[in-house]
Amino acid sequence: MIILIILFPLLVFAGVEAEFGAYSDFIWRGTTFTEHRPAIQGEFDYEEENGFYLGSFVSNAEFSDEGLHKYSKVTSEIDFTVGKRWVFPSVEMQFFYSKFYFPGAGVFDTDEWNLQIKHHHVNFEFSLMDDYFGYHSRYTYFRIGYDWSYNNTMDGAIYAGFNYFDREKGSIRSRDTFQTLDGAGNNDYIDLYFVNRKILENQSWIELAVNWTNRNEYSVDSNVISKDPAKDFVIVMAYIIPFTL
Repeated sequence: MIILIILFPLLVFAGVEAEFGAYSDFIWRGTTFTEHRPAIQGEFDYEEENGFYLGSFVSNAEFSDEGLHKYSKVTSEIDFTVGKRWVFPSVEMQFFYSKFYFPGAGVFDTDEWNLQIKHHHVNFEFSLMDDYFGYHSRYTYFRIGYDWSYNNTMDGAIYAGFNYFDREKGSIRSRDTFQTLDGAGNNDYIDLYFVNRKILENQSWIELAVNWTNRNEYSVDSNVISKDPAKDFVIVMAYIIPFTL
């Protein structure tokens, strides 16, 4: 059943754009979703002529938090997106809704609303979540970036993001019992991401990226809250293969 859901765009539409990639780490807004282990990821996207699109994403993942639920160990992530894209002479804009699923650990399932605007080489992103991956805290994300080309086969980009939570540390809440453990969760933090991409002759590409964040990690074990600095500097290597179905 899960495989059919993942492949829904492929089964319904022709001309689906897809890519598979191997990554040395799964980094999302400064946070590792694989405990700094490698990830294999796939993306499938279909866009019709008026700019409406559907997308899906699948990856292995690895994290847990017993303060949320005893069944909160994540082994995979499956996302679905529906959105609209607008293209103007000097501006590109898209607005979309995404649903994050974590099979076997539904306490982390989350909804996101996202707006992205690009003017020439400058990128802006604004994101909102009402319930941050099981943490009882509204989450807002702002990111600005700049991309450039070194030559016809190599380009680069740098991004700076700010992660804001409506509670200073957030709060852990179980979606099953609604029990709240005040003081756990995340402080506000920033993340920086610098990436270079080299396109190969077969149109696949390799990426080398550097990630830094000042995030602190809060966790709960037997109702005891602990705080540890996150690993703030990570080098990510990746190989991505695009294709059209």
